[in-house]
Amino acid sequence: MNKPNRQVRVLIADDDAILREIASAMLNEAGFVVQTVPGGDAAVAACALRMPDIALLDVEMAEGDGYQACTNIRSLPGGADLPIVMVTGCDDTLSIDSAYEAGATDFVVKPINWTLLAHRIRYVMRGARTIEALRFSEQKNAALLKAIPDGIFLVDSAGVVGHCFSPIAGLRPTQATDPKSFFDLIPGTMRGHAMDCLSSALRGEPAVFEFSLEAEARSMRHFECRYLPNSAGQVLAIIRDVTARKETEARIHRLAYFDTLSGLPNREWIREYLAQSLTEARRRHRHLALLYVDLDQFKRINDTLGHGTGDALLRQVAERLQSTFDQGGMEDVQGQIARVGGDEFIVVLTGLSDPVQPQRVAQRILSMHAAPFLQASYELVVTASIGIAAFPEHGDDVQSLLKNAEGAMYEAKSSGRNQLRVYDSAVNARALKRLSLEMELRKAVENSSLDVYYQPKYDARTLRLTGGEALLRWFHPERGQIPTADFIAVAEETGLIGDIGRWALQRVCRDLTQWRGEGLALPHVAVNVSGRDFMHPEALLRLSDTVTQANLSPSLFELELTEGVLMRDAEAGRRSLLALKEFGFALAVDDFGTGYCSLNYLKRFPLDTLKIDRSFVADISEDADDAAIVRAIIALGHSLDLKIVAEGVETLAQLQFLQAEACDAIQGFLMSAAVPAAAFADLLRLPQPSVASLDKRPIRYAG
Repeated sequence: MNKPNRQVRVLIADDDAILREIASAMLNEAGFVVQTVPGGDAAVAACALRMPDIALLDVEMAEGDGYQACTNIRSLPGGADLPIVMVTGCDDTLSIDSAYEAGATDFVVKPINWTLLAHRIRYVMRGARTIEALRFSEQKNAALLKAIPDGIFLVDSAGVVGHCFSPIAGLRPTQATDPKSFFDLIPGTMRGHAMDCLSSALRGEPAVFEFSLEAEARSMRHFECRYLPNSAGQVLAIIRDVTARKETEARIHRLAYFDTLSGLPNREWIREYLAQSLTEARRRHRHLALLYVDLDQFKRINDTLGHGTGDALLRQVAERLQSTFDQGGMEDVQGQIARVGGDEFIVVLTGLSDPVQPQRVAQRILSMHAAPFLQASYELVVTASIGIAAFPEHGDDVQSLLKNAEGAMYEAKSSGRNQLRVYDSAVNARALKRLSLEMELRKAVENSSLDVYYQPKYDARTLRLTGGEALLRWFHPERGQIPTADFIAVAEETGLIGDIGRWALQRVCRDLTQWRGEGLALPHVAVNVSGRDFMHPEALLRLSDTVTQANLSPSLFELELTEGVLMRDAEAGRRSLLALKEFGFALAVDDFGTGYCSLNYLKRFPLDTLKIDRSFVADISEDADDAAIVRAIIALGHSLDLKIVAEGVETLAQLQFLQAEACDAIQGFLMSAAVPAAAFADLLRLPQPSVASLDKRPIRYAG
């Protein structure tokens, strides 16, 4: 006989001692470990002590029959899975049925063929092991199914649920024995689509669809249903709760298409919306318009009051823009608003029936911005500049409308702010010119193509050359000289002014170092400081470092600032002035009289010089009002122990007036125009002019 791979423990219960002895010998020979007992009760006791691998029970035994023993063994721990073979001399139907009803696994009829019995035992054991493995596999699969947070349904072609395993609340049928229609789980509006997907799956095509259900804990739960066909003409329907994924997608979409500060749509969203609106407008032969809204001088609020105040103000602006359309009175005009930049907003107007409606909406926005915005303890007045471009007149695609509306907005800014402009071809030409100027200015800064000229400054009484003012000049290789006001305005708008200012100071330091090397007496040089640098301590420190690195004394430099820069934040301006004074620089207010400098602050600022703007000097010999203003400025300055410099002196009469009023210094074409560094060095070497020679002296340099 072939021996089994491992020894199997066999329990034999029979009241025939000879048979027990024979069975033990034969099965031991076959490789089994045999235990024999004389009756059914003894078999139950043996199993209770230690469960064998298989039991052979004789049916008719004096001490407990085999049927009862089988039943009792099945009730023991571990007995339910024990293979039990009933052995009897009866092979009638009643005996066989009784054996299986008692829980027998197999049935053997006497007389016993011992060789066949050994094979029979091995066969039964293989079956038992297979059943055990199947049971373990089912338990493992059940555990896996419990770990999967999906609802799983076996559905037939009619949608009837044949089997369900679902941990998703609200999707499990009430009774597994009472299948319900799978489509009862689907919202009514989605059932038709669900049926179509089921038909596709039955044809062998996997199908997926999504549906949503109202929930108690959250406003809506979202599900994905995936149909997978099988070979039995049924479909496995797997339902997954995708609520978290949908909510994440919604958050990502909001981050991608909405501004987190204001809650308004952003540039990407409004571009898509505008594209859809244009498609609809073309199809229905309708008009639409684009308003490009930019807040005027918003950066000043950010710089002086901080970004927290600026952000709060932007939220108020967004709310006020929304209220433009919420208050009614707009006829059928619909407005969609988006924030597309730091202080820039776009309004897309649809439903237009009148070509002037966009202008009326823009004027309404301007009027609403006239009222102060209340933020903390501040009342902030923030005006807006608005550019308008209409479809189809000013563009028939997204890019053209955006570009043209933005160009019109810049035109409104350059015309004085707080107004609207409608796009026209001239606006586009000016915008292109400005853009070209900006790009070429960047290149000029990178290539150091700018130049520094010096406007000589003279003592008003002795006409001795006392210093100069460093002025930027840009000589374009094709356009010639670019007006300083034009490119400085572009530099301030684009942020290039900081780089240009640092470069200019370095150039002045280089010129002074060269003149010192040539043995010339170094003049005092006035240098303009941009508002951007003035409000940032690190920029002021760079000014000092630049001069120190050139081994020059800060006392040679007079830093000029306008009244507007000083008064953006008077207290912060005072702190910056004190810092510059601490570094050793002299300080001057440029173009005095054209701004709104408070006399109270003027006396508190650590200033050295007031420069009278050329607009007052031009007519002092003919206009009594200008003469009175200049006279008052000189008297005011001297009373505060400040030096007075008059700009734009071009005639002998002007000089004589200023001398009579004890003005300290002058600069202007009467003495000299702004000149290159080499020409200024020549002036330092020349004898000083006298009043008598001025009316005969030609202007030597233009600049």
